[in-house]
Amino acid sequence: MLRFIVLVTLLVSSVCALQREMDNDVLTEKELEEIYAEFLAKTGHKLPGMCWACKWAMGKIKKHVSVTTNQGDIRKMLNKVCDDIGFLKFLCKGIVSRFLGTLIEEISTTDDPATICSNIGVC
Repeated sequence: MLRFIVLVTLLVSSVCALQREMDNDVLTEKELEEIYAEFLAKTGHKLPGMCWACKWAMGKIKKHVSVTTNQGDIRKMLNKVCDDIGFLKFLCKGIVSRFLGTLIEEISTTDDPATICSNIGVC
């Protein structure tokens, strides 16, 4: 019984140590945005997937926007839409945080997602 307790304790502490190590390797959104800005400055190219991520997010939001939707509701939708995009989440959040004011205005118009993303310079 004592061996079992010691073994479980070692196993749990190993898992905790591994998790702590993995958490230290995760980049924050600000660090990702800085890396992206540096990438743009060096290459002049946009990251692959950025246009698609923008069109996807704007399409999701435009489906829920009506004449009665106010700017506060649009802001809430913009802050939540990126949670469902998967591995391009950091690109989506970068687009939303960088162009939040412009996106709120653009979504309020009749423009389609491709036009919105083109107007902000993502596509």
